Amino acid sequence: MPNPATMLAVTAKSGPKPVEVSLPERVREDDCLIRVHRVGICGTDNEILKGYAGFDGILGHEFSGQVVESDQYSWIRRRVTAHINIPGDLRGHIDYTAAKHDPDRQAIGIRGRDGAMAEYIVLPEGVLVALPDSVSDAAGAMAEPLAAALDAAERIPPNDDPVLLIGDGRLAILIARILRARGREVHALGRYEHKMDRLRQIGVTVSIREPEDNFRAVIEASGNPFGLQTALNSVAPEGTIVLKSTHTESFTIDPTFIAVNEIRLVGSRCGDVAAAVELIASRTVEVEDLIDDVHPLRDAELAFERAFGPDGLKVQLDPTVG
Repeated sequence: MPNPATMLAVTAKSGPKPVEVSLPERVREDDCLIRVHRVGICGTDNEILKGYAGFDGILGHEFSGQVVESDQYSWIRRRVTAHINIPGDLRGHIDYTAAKHDPDRQAIGIRGRDGAMAEYIVLPEGVLVALPDSVSDAAGAMAEPLAAALDAAERIPPNDDPVLLIGDGRLAILIARILRARGREVHALGRYEHKMDRLRQIGVTVSIREPEDNFRAVIEASGNPFGLQTALNSVAPEGTIVLKSTHTESFTIDPTFIAVNEIRLVGSRCGDVAAAVELIASRTVEVEDLIDDVHPLRDAELAFERAFGPDGLKVQLDPTVG
């Protein structure tokens, strides 16, 4: 019989193989205990396993679940996802923009706070986002990556079309879907034919070669350390590059080129999860079709292998399966 005081979880310290850990405990009055229903495997999780962010706790920041314990009766049994940043002085509902740059913040599954790649997670109610009945558990766990895509899409100037998107993975596809839903013209630089087909289906012009013409707006979402250099090769003078990828390794760029050509280089991290849930609920952006595999939590090693193979888009874990 499993120990009722423990649960299965994937930690950065143990690698993708699940281990038994202590059940999380509610400490604050506003803490909620959540039974995790789905949790996505993200490129950031893989980078953390390589040493990114120096985190050794439970992984996982893309999730959906159901509140099973709370001092606020209104939260009990509600299905939820969450903003991933928790400010040091959280009072009431979160201001997600301020939270992600709070020097004392915690980040779920990334910095100072155990994540959702487990059977249960404890989070303060101020970061929770309720899921409407029209949003499935699988789609709810896609809200955080969609929010990250939304943040990138909103950082490019509104009239700088066409937009060049570097990448053809899950994040790039979500960014493209947001841009196309807003009527933007999008070109993409990709590597894998079956992924580029998804971009073509929504009217994106796709190529496997660096473009000959320069673009005033470029979004780098390749997950590749060389993606930024490709963006610099492709941006027009006075253009904007939105940098989305994060890596453990360092790389060099030519700052003189950026200065002389007056390039605007903008970082983009996480976004508004509540706004992403609205996009999913309204069917403005489809997300569930990008989930190409679901594994029990106990099979996390296999799931990680699948997630980062050449054919993988989004792989999720289901901690409710025994």
